Amino acid sequence: MKKTAILSALSIVLCLLTAAFAAAETNYVTDLNEITLRAGPGLDYRVNRMLKSGQQLEVLDTEERWTQVRLPDGTIGWVFSKFISDQKPDSLAVKDLREEITPLRKKVKALEEENQRLIRRTQELGQNLEETKNKLENARKEYNELKQDSKNFLELKEKHEELTKNLEGKEQRVKTLEQQLNDAFLTSGLKWFLAGAGVLLLGIILGRTSGSRKKRSSLL
Repeated sequence: MKKTAILSALSIVLCLLTAAFAAAETNYVTDLNEITLRAGPGLDYRVNRMLKSGQQLEVLDTEERWTQVRLPDGTIGWVFSKFISDQKPDSLAVKDLREEITPLRKKVKALEEENQRLIRRTQELGQNLEETKNKLENARKEYNELKQDSKNFLELKEKHEELTKNLEGKEQRVKTLEQQLNDAFLTSGLKWFLAGAGVLLLGIILGRTSGSRKKRSSLL
């Protein structure tokens, strides 16, 4: 008697668990155009609704070839078991994939646009870098030229100062020589002048002396 009660209790618990598992199971209408939702498990029961492929169903009970289901809106009915599956039909999977792909495509497009922007920016930076390198190279050349010019300028400055000193020395030497020459010229000129004057004076004296002698001879 006790064993029978225990078995009965276990059967009830098993049934409840099975019912609970069945209630939690979700199935879908397979890839057919439409199936019938009937009031009972048989073709002689009236058709309550036509269900399209991909319709979500909650399994409540099974009986031979029929399965009792509940729709999301609460409608309960029976369908052929072979027309439902716990796997999403391909049409619904494709639809879900399309819905998932749409935002992904938008992201891909946005990434492609961002990639193109980055490519353009990279090209601009590369061009700016090349221009900067050219400017730097030109600046280096100008610096080296300026450095060489500065070196040449210092050398020219030293040479100019040296030549200036030499020129000043030579100018001073020229002035000295000119002064000496002037002095020599004045001295020589004075000598010649005195010599000429002496000769002239001597001539005058001799002339006068000769004239006096002639006068005296005539008087005699």
